[in-house]
Amino acid sequence: MFNLPGRMVLGSHCYYENLPQLLAEIRSHAAEEDIGRGMKRLCTRPNYVHLNSLALGFLAGREQARLSGADTADDGARVASVMEFWARVARNYRNDGHLLPDEADFTVPILPAGTVGDLNGRLRNDVPDKLRRQIRRMVATLELYTFILHGEARVGVFHHGPYPLGGGDTLVVKELVGLRDDFYPWAKLKARLPYDNIACVMRFRNVHSKIVLFGSLITEPRDYAPSIAAETLFVVEDGVYRPLPVNEIPQLTQIAADAQLELYRRVIEWDERYRIEYGADLYGYLLKSFADQLGFGESFGRTIRARFGKSVERHLDDLYNGTERPWVLEHIAATEGPVFSPLSSEEARAS
Repeated sequence: MFNLPGRMVLGSHCYYENLPQLLAEIRSHAAEEDIGRGMKRLCTRPNYVHLNSLALGFLAGREQARLSGADTADDGARVASVMEFWARVARNYRNDGHLLPDEADFTVPILPAGTVGDLNGRLRNDVPDKLRRQIRRMVATLELYTFILHGEARVGVFHHGPYPLGGGDTLVVKELVGLRDDFYPWAKLKARLPYDNIACVMRFRNVHSKIVLFGSLITEPRDYAPSIAAETLFVVEDGVYRPLPVNEIPQLTQIAADAQLELYRRVIEWDERYRIEYGADLYGYLLKSFADQLGFGESFGRTIRARFGKSVERHLDDLYNGTERPWVLEHIAATEGPVFSPLSSEEARAS
């Protein structure tokens, strides 16, 4: 139902052509260090998914432009401004000063120790089997809802941790965020969930966890459900969390299922051009979250749409009619080692 290569290339063009200027506006409201520290809360947007999407989307757009024949030889300062923003935010977002999960044994530690301890103390270790099944069904239904809401993108689900606990146990958080967000034109739904964010907090026993670049969780054993020693669902609003009343789980599951069907019905009516064009809104949503955190999201959202709209005008027709192919994806598939072109030594020194 979605043209994933086309939408990705269009969104990357939007970033490459506009992101340095838009990040300058964000910087005028807060320093990167403050932005990163402000992200160290439960279910905060932006999170690692949003931050890493900016950097990779920009670099993919640069590579697509280069492969399309554009001259990228003098863009060193623009590249440096984006990567400096990403690095400074990431260092202050993570507890360990690293930039990437694979630098730290595939961990994403972001919560303060006090928050980890408080969450661990509020987990239930006496969850009956029937309730466990209800939790699994609700979380799975919400996850699929967010997947369709974001046009087959996993930006509504984010894992972090594992946080070491006593006795070898670890705490892992699975966040379902932006459940009521209506920035997308197709997201104004009749079936509307009552909460913006829900966190599933789990205490793992005898589980080895890895969390990768975009917040996906990999575990050994693969099925970690039998190894959950304790868990609780939390409703999270502005970083303040409270346990989700268990009697609301069936209703939330049904609303999410209804919203999912409503989204399917809307998306199936999209024409082939819009199955590419929606990528501008998807990438715009990821960027807008930084302004939302700083209190100027509405006006910034309008700015994003205006600037991205010009990139759409430049590239949509060529992507739709096949004049421009997703060369960056073909390049990644056929390239061993680094896939992004380095700056020249002169550009690197200047930047």
